[in-house]
Amino acid sequence: MKHTLEVSENGLFFTIITEGDGDVEGIIAFLKDIISHPQWKPGNNILLDHRALKIDAITVSGIEDVSEYFKSIADKLGNGKVALVMNRDIDFGIARSWEIITGDDVDINVFVFRELEKAINWLKE
Repeated sequence: MKHTLEVSENGLFFTIITEGDGDVEGIIAFLKDIISHPQWKPGNNILLDHRALKIDAITVSGIEDVSEYFKSIADKLGNGKVALVMNRDIDFGIARSWEIITGDDVDINVFVFRELEKAINWLKE
């Protein structure tokens, strides 16, 4: 799994672009990259462009591990928004499952999308 991190000019909007076969370690790695970035501030918005990522090999236990890590950094994430954009049906379903088991336990607003434009528009609202 590969990821790249892009930060908007004003430093308020972080984008992670992923590709390849997703795994728990890779997901936690990009989350660590976000919260350790010098421009990161709790409450910023995050776009996770996972259109080129395949996460169907991640187990239920792996989804729970990602959820637990995400919850553990909730104070560093703040109350912004996270939009995930998924391409394949299976990946969309897995991401929605993660959204459901994680969303109630963090202040940051999490939503999964199928279209990049809709995700960006939601983040800008």
